[in-house]
Amino acid sequence: MVDYESRKLANCFIQPFSQKIQIPSEIFDEIQPIGKNLVAVIPGESKKLTFFLTNADKVLFIKLILDKSSLNEVFFTSLRETMIELKMENLFSTGVCFKEEICVWEGVFEFDQGNFDEIQEKFSKVTHVKTAKFEKLHI
Repeated sequence: MVDYESRKLANCFIQPFSQKIQIPSEIFDEIQPIGKNLVAVIPGESKKLTFFLTNADKVLFIKLILDKSSLNEVFFTSLRETMIELKMENLFSTGVCFKEEICVWEGVFEFDQGNFDEIQEKFSKVTHVKTAKFEKLHI
């Protein structure tokens, strides 16, 4: 029988919603060595908040706008090749299509180093991308 008690499983906590989210000390102590900074991803119309730990002081939030029929294998192959070529560390990505015949791919990357102009150029040229938006976030 597997001893699940010795495994690292999910933690959960609840608190009143406010601008300051306070992680309980027993959870904080367990996750603190993983990264010195916290990146939050908050989807537009979702109740879900997603957090990532990183040692990077800067992240790059990229949004790629595509035609609805273009969020496909050709797009993802081109995207993957671009990320490999640029050696970018992906913390989070998602893709969604809307009824209005448009799709959006979003990604968050560690960005302590890298040529921003080259990144903009290469991501803008990913197959099927109509518009690319870039936002640099830092501590």
